[in-house]
Amino acid sequence: MSSALSASLLAEIWPALGGAASDLSAVRFVGAGRLPSAFAVTDLAAASIASAGLAVREWIASAAGPAPTVLVDSRLASLWFGFSLRPQGWSLPPPWDPVAGDYRTRDGWIRLHTNAPHHRCAAMAVLGTPEEKEAVARAVASWSADDLETAIVQRGGCAAALRSLDDWRAHPQGREPHGGRHRADDLRRGQPLFHDHEPGGRVRGQVED
Repeated sequence: MSSALSASLLAEIWPALGGAASDLSAVRFVGAGRLPSAFAVTDLAAASIASAGLAVREWIASAAGPAPTVLVDSRLASLWFGFSLRPQGWSLPPPWDPVAGDYRTRDGWIRLHTNAPHHRCAAMAVLGTPEEKEAVARAVASWSADDLETAIVQRGGCAAALRSLDDWRAHPQGREPHGGRHRADDLRRGQPLFHDHEPGGRVRGQVED
C-alpha cells in the first residue's frame, strides 16, 4: 500500500464530506499488504476508514476534550473491505441471483445486475427472455454492449458495459475524475439519495442537513 496515495485519496474524501483540511494531519497510515486488484482498492479502503476515524475524532473533540490521532492499519482496512460478516449458526446466501453476471455481447462484454427484482424485470423486459441464464446469454449476444447498457438503464435496470482502461478514459465519466464531488455536494444539501425508477417506486431516501 502507498500511504501517500491513501493520504491523497483522504484529501479528496474528507473535504467532500465537509471536513476541515486541517484535520488531515491527524491521520497516520501504517501496515503492509494489499488486496489483489488492478486498482488501488487497499488505498481506498484505508482512506475510507480514515474518513470514518476523523468523524469519530471530530465528535470526541466536541464532546470529551482533546482529539486523538487517527491510526489506520492498511491490512485491517483491507480485511474489512474484503469480508467483514461471519455468520454464526447460518450460511450466507449466494451473493448474486442466477441471472446476474458477465455476458458476451456482439462487440464485447456486459455485466447485468439483477439481484433486485425491479432490476431483473427491467433487464428481462429489454431482452424479451425468461429468467434463465442460457436464454439471457443468447439474447445478449445479439446486442452491442453500449446499446444494451443504455436500454436497460433507461428501463430502470442496472447494467454496465465492460471497458478497457483506454475505453474508460475516453468515456464521458472517465474524463471527469472529480464528478463524485457533485454527488457529495448534493448529499450535503439534502438532495434525494435514491430516485424512484417509476411512478410510485418502492424506495426514496433523503439526507437531512
